[in-house]
Amino acid sequence: MTSSIRVVMCWLIPGLLLLASPQLLAHNHELSLSGSESQLDLQPWLDFALLPAEYGLDDVHRSEVTWQAASNRSDLNFSYSEDAVWLRLSLKSTTSRDQIWFVHFPYSSLNRIELHGLGPQPELSGDSVPLSDRQFAHRDPSFVISLAAGEQKTLYFKATSGGSLTLTSQIWSPQAFAGYSVSSMAVITLYLGMLLAMAIYNLLLFSVLREKTYLCYVAFVVVFGVGALSFTGIGSRFIWPELGAYGSRILPLSLCLSGLLGTLFIRSFLQIKQHLPQWYTPLGVIVWLCLAFSLLSLVAPIRVSIQGMSVLAIITAPLVLACIVQAARVRVPGARIVLLAWSLMIAGMVLLALRNFGLLPSNFVTTYAMHVGSALEMLLLSFALAARFNTLKEQREKAQQSALNAQSELVTTLQEHERQLEEKVAERTAELAAVNARLERMAMQDPLTNLANRAALEQHIGEAMRRSQRRSEYLAVMLVDLDGFKQINDQLGHETGDAVLRCIAERMQETARESDFVARLGGDEFVLVAESILDRHQAAALAERFLDELSLPIELAGQSIAVGASIGITLTRSADPDMPSLLRQADNAMYKRKRSGRHGVSFHEPAGGY
Repeated sequence: MTSSIRVVMCWLIPGLLLLASPQLLAHNHELSLSGSESQLDLQPWLDFALLPAEYGLDDVHRSEVTWQAASNRSDLNFSYSEDAVWLRLSLKSTTSRDQIWFVHFPYSSLNRIELHGLGPQPELSGDSVPLSDRQFAHRDPSFVISLAAGEQKTLYFKATSGGSLTLTSQIWSPQAFAGYSVSSMAVITLYLGMLLAMAIYNLLLFSVLREKTYLCYVAFVVVFGVGALSFTGIGSRFIWPELGAYGSRILPLSLCLSGLLGTLFIRSFLQIKQHLPQWYTPLGVIVWLCLAFSLLSLVAPIRVSIQGMSVLAIITAPLVLACIVQAARVRVPGARIVLLAWSLMIAGMVLLALRNFGLLPSNFVTTYAMHVGSALEMLLLSFALAARFNTLKEQREKAQQSALNAQSELVTTLQEHERQLEEKVAERTAELAAVNARLERMAMQDPLTNLANRAALEQHIGEAMRRSQRRSEYLAVMLVDLDGFKQINDQLGHETGDAVLRCIAERMQETARESDFVARLGGDEFVLVAESILDRHQAAALAERFLDELSLPIELAGQSIAVGASIGITLTRSADPDMPSLLRQADNAMYKRKRSGRHGVSFHEPAGGY
């Protein structure tokens, strides 16, 4: 018996000494990478040590650091540690070519991670590091590691954070990491998009119903969404990439404010003051606590802010839950849906808080519990609000039906009056529309000839010049002045002169092409704006055609009246000359024609030629 005890003690004592020696807990093997790996969890190959936050790599090398094997822990969650956590990783490439790898820490709220061993200066990452200072732009702390063929490197990671130091890490091939990044971003985008969609939907309901409950919900979702942006790393990656340490305060601030707004929503939605007056004051105290912690997150150290946020969630969430349970017991409308929603949210927050304090291991469930719980909560609360909307709608419909039954004659009379009023309004509207149309036509039309007037000409000519410039075609502006019209007025009277002008206007309209524009400037002056003119000969031919038509005798009251015309033409292919300039050029050309002999066509000759 004695010899057996001796044998056991000989084996047991060295074993206990081995377990008690932290130095011997560190492994000495390295991670060999053949290039065929897609993704590996790094914990089995990591050593870790907790050291003062001010230590640098030189201090680590000079000190007798007690490295421990990370494989001896269930996870690498160090809770709210004021010390820095150092990780040591030995890598060796066994490939025949250079290879790039990505080291990824899938916890977006890590404030700062330094990577030593790639160069003289450490590489940086983390949500409190401005994006421009990070080695690799990603929503999570990530680093690019380059290994030459057969190269061996020992890397040191220094992690500090005001929040929970959860240092789960993996190493990825570039292709696998790109696929993971895309898929995870798709899931997060779907989650944030759902929050945004519910906020917009209920904001629209608020715009219709004007009930503050919907506004409280919208504010709750928006503020919580800001926290989700911070928690998922989307905010520091895309929205506030250069805020640095200030950006890390957004998470505790937004989550404390969302607690405040969520409590206000519960108090309003469940009508606590009416159904459970004894809970109205306690919920008010919770609101003030959330406000105090929100202000604290702006000025207190970030670690204190995040710890306070977790403590606030652990204390206040069960109190609000107890209130909702009481509301469900007394059958407050919508309380059961709110109870289920709040329970899911509280479960997620409590799991996250317990994990942050190191009381629960860090895994997929505890890491994403608040994401899942908040998504389900917001969805259920939106359903509850929709049910509330339907209930209000039904109540209003019943009230309207009762009023219709009690006062059917009055309603019928009012409807008849309304119908008559609508008819009068419709008639008046039609009359006003006709008057406006007539006034618009009068404003743009010559009253004597019904041709376009100067205002219409000015509006048309600018558009025509731009079209001609785009097509690289000439725009011809022709000023038509009747010859001997003054004698017609003097000898035959103004009524005959007006009849002649109307006849001339009709002939010009009939002679004009579909794309031409005819206007009357006043007196016996007309303007023709012709587009799609290829050259001067085409413009002259068009003007000659007008001269032929205008020179035909006019039969009025048994007498034949002959009228001639002089036409001045100016051509342009740009949008620079304004209408007065073009008319002045055409007018000068027309008077040049009159001076050289009436009834003909004359062109404006620019200094450089056409």
